[in-house]
Amino acid sequence: MAQELPEFELDGLLRTGLRLESSRYDGVSGFEIYDARLGLSGKVGIVFDYALRAEYQFEADAVRLLDVRLSVPLSSEVLRLDAGLLMSGFGREAMKSKDAIPLVERSQGSLALAPGRQVGAALRGVALEQRLKYWGGLYNGEGASFGNDDRRFLFASRVEYNSVGEVEFFEDFVYELGADLTIASDSANPVLPVSRPAGDEEGSGVGIPGYTEFTGNRFVWSADAGLRYRAWSFAAEYARAEYDPQGNADKVFSDAWYAEGVYSLWGAFDLLARYDSFKPAVGLGTEPDRTQFLVFGFNVNPGFNAKFGMQYSVGIDGSLVGVSQAIDRTNTGPGLADNQFLLNLQVAF
Repeated sequence: MAQELPEFELDGLLRTGLRLESSRYDGVSGFEIYDARLGLSGKVGIVFDYALRAEYQFEADAVRLLDVRLSVPLSSEVLRLDAGLLMSGFGREAMKSKDAIPLVERSQGSLALAPGRQVGAALRGVALEQRLKYWGGLYNGEGASFGNDDRRFLFASRVEYNSVGEVEFFEDFVYELGADLTIASDSANPVLPVSRPAGDEEGSGVGIPGYTEFTGNRFVWSADAGLRYRAWSFAAEYARAEYDPQGNADKVFSDAWYAEGVYSLWGAFDLLARYDSFKPAVGLGTEPDRTQFLVFGFNVNPGFNAKFGMQYSVGIDGSLVGVSQAIDRTNTGPGLADNQFLLNLQVAF
């Protein structure tokens, strides 16, 4: 008797566009491919769900696994166990899929402070008719890599509440609240946000965000809220990370927040404005100045899994370049920059 083949579905994401930046900070101008992903997901028998996804990482010129997840229900949808390489439960925007974020890339805080994709095991579930969702997991803490050389771990958790639940209607007034917590023990892990001088000269007064290796304890928390009514929606998120280095060095901290408003016309056109702020923990050759940007966006959603978008960002108080890489080392689109224009053509299925 022939055995039935497992059910499966293909999914993918392609985002490409045009990037125009100022020459004041050696900005890039030209056509780019922001993201290229392909995935396979489905069920094995009546118990296990699985997901395998890969992305092309343009800086490394290599294909890398993005999701390797096996999931099993422990109590219907109330509690499920996930294991493998998966998105950790932390952050309102960090947990959104790339095709669902309103701009080309996530906020600075979502890139620099949220753990992102990790290898480990996690519990997740829903309650109160889909109004309450929760996550909690233990991970290697090494990002989207399969090793754990330091034999230390990271714990991440999130809880969020939606006043309506899974099904929303245009007339509904919806509010959302969320909170997150991460505790990690690191050894020479490149997760400490720093500010390096722009160009080759120290003391230039302008800092560019980056990362350096950190050994010690990391404590991160965040809170977020959202409102939606008819064509209007508003969202804000604040995150703070405290770094306690091994030895006698003092604690340092980094924080980030954003606030945005969106007006949607007929569900096909979106006008967006966002304020995005990030402060590195340490300055290397410069002060750890806060990088702040105003971002204006316009998206067209014609259907058929497609999106066309434009965005323009401007730096505040001398900010030139924002966070440009996620700490989980997954592929990242262009980071925010002063006087930057991005065109985004997206197809997701």
